[in-house]
Parts: sequence; structure tokens; C-alpha cells
Amino acid sequence: MKGKFGSKQPTGTPSVAWSTVVVIVSLLSGASVVHNIFKPDLTLPPIESVNADKLQQPAKE
Repeated sequence: MKGKFGSKQPTGTPSVAWSTVVVIVSLLSGASVVHNIFKPDLTLPPIESVNADKLQQPAKE
């Protein structure tokens, strides 16, 4: 008796693990290209300046 899909094995169907690896590598390479083009400033402000800004704001009544 033949199987549900016939006797031929499906070809070109990647496994879930291989698909996951391809997706992660694709995302990382895309992020690398974008960051090499735009060069965003990802520095965080010092904690003291954030606290000082909160103290300077008037209190809500």
C-alpha cells in the first residue's frame, strides 16, 4: 500500500533547525548592513543627568 503522498520523498524541504539557523543569520547580517550604513548612537545617558532632569521638573498638583 502506498503512503499518503505517494512513494516519492519530498525534496528541498529544510528541517526546522536549519530554517532557524538561516533566519538568525539573515537577521544578523541585515542588522550589520543597517548599522554600517546608518551608524546609530546607542550610548545611554549618565544616570545623574536623568535624576537631575526629574528634579528640575515642576511637581504635578
